[in-house]
Amino acid sequence: MRSFQKIIPYIVFSCILACILMVYNGCTKENLNTDPAFRLEFSNDTILFDTVFTSIGSATKPLLVRNKSNQKVIVESIRLARGSASPYRINIDGQSAFEVKDLEIGPNDSAFIFVKVTIDPNNQDNPLIQTDSILFISNGNHQDVKLVSWGQDAWFHANDTLRGSVFLGAEKPHVIYGNLVVDSLCTLNIEQGARLYFHNNSGLIVRNSGTIRVNGTLEKPVQFRADRLDEEYETVSGQWLGILIEGESTGNLFEYADIRNGRYGVAMDSTTIGSIPNAIFMNCIIHNMVNFGILSIHSNIRVYNSQVSNCGGYAVAIDAGGKCEFRHCTLSNYWSSSSKQFQTLLLSNNYYSDGTQTPTALEEAYFGNCIIMGNGFEEIILDSIAGSSFNVKFDNCLVQTEESSKFSHLFVNCIINEEAAFIDPWIGQFELDTLSFAKDAGSLSIISTSSRNINSDLKGNSRLSDAGPDLGCYERIEKP
Repeated sequence: MRSFQKIIPYIVFSCILACILMVYNGCTKENLNTDPAFRLEFSNDTILFDTVFTSIGSATKPLLVRNKSNQKVIVESIRLARGSASPYRINIDGQSAFEVKDLEIGPNDSAFIFVKVTIDPNNQDNPLIQTDSILFISNGNHQDVKLVSWGQDAWFHANDTLRGSVFLGAEKPHVIYGNLVVDSLCTLNIEQGARLYFHNNSGLIVRNSGTIRVNGTLEKPVQFRADRLDEEYETVSGQWLGILIEGESTGNLFEYADIRNGRYGVAMDSTTIGSIPNAIFMNCIIHNMVNFGILSIHSNIRVYNSQVSNCGGYAVAIDAGGKCEFRHCTLSNYWSSSSKQFQTLLLSNNYYSDGTQTPTALEEAYFGNCIIMGNGFEEIILDSIAGSSFNVKFDNCLVQTEESSKFSHLFVNCIINEEAAFIDPWIGQFELDTLSFAKDAGSLSIISTSSRNINSDLKGNSRLSDAGPDLGCYERIEKP
């Protein structure tokens, strides 16, 4: 008995110590992560609601929020950036709200947040695209997940590859996420009046042996735009990639295509020059690109009655030779979004590879009844080297250049360095004022010898009803 009494203090001490250790270990497991460098991880950085809202107008998608640390995290705030004005709701554990506070996520654990959007697809006053963000604050760090949904009925293309014969109609807009690819041996026909809206970093690619045919009309052009249709984005360049046509693709047609606000307009890769053009542009507008409007790398292109304008790079670059023909086109560069460094037109019969300049024949570069102007002193770059042909002709054009003194044989019946007198080129209005030197200065033979009918201008006005055709793609119609 006395021996037992002697060991009682040790037993009590052991129990107290065990309790202290248990409490300590419990506290260790429940240690809170307060590291200011900690960041949550998400299953997606953007949640796209590509459901077609034809009837109910609502959809729900999950978002997984991960805590990859070995300690518990308290997310101080999860809220919608637009608050009560948002068409979205977040739901955690059955609680639907605009904001949820103090969400606990255990060590190496996750939490599901359900995001719901409700839109009336029949409300034509809705913005075409509805965006918001879920904002997260944890340990003082601010993170966000983008929310994107369509406010009206639309067709969605998420990294689609088209095969066979494909028709894109005009009943609903087409919204492109990633690249819309026209595969080899595929022919893509786009109906008059169709609208193609591209998300950031999205574009259209026509593969070798694939073909695109854009069948717009004067009354119903085909539009290529970014998917941000808010008024403040109407003149913002670089919102989507552009249209890339690979080298062995021929027979492409762009008729009444209106292409705006990309990183580039249309780029054609190097190919074997044949009798069939890689692309024909008829009655098109390509405007407000961060880089070039049209880039032709040793390709064969034909451009009629079109406007290519206001680009951070060359408006038109005919690089590494090839063939091109421009009739009644307005090529003009009044770029104002940054410091302008490039001219309106580049013509080159060579290319650089590993620092070596290699000749490549510019078999034909014809410009008839065109305007080539800009806000610089020199708007034409003639990059010609010996060893390859440089077959260039400016025929009855209004041009802004000093190259005519050096290459006078290339400029036939041209008006040099006189005023085009556009209505307002800085905002894209390239119609002619009444004092323009381009007025009635065109040649009728350039119209009559064209393989395409260019009797009327880009707006459908006749070129044959007054003293003479005006240069460029717009005929000035004097008011009575």
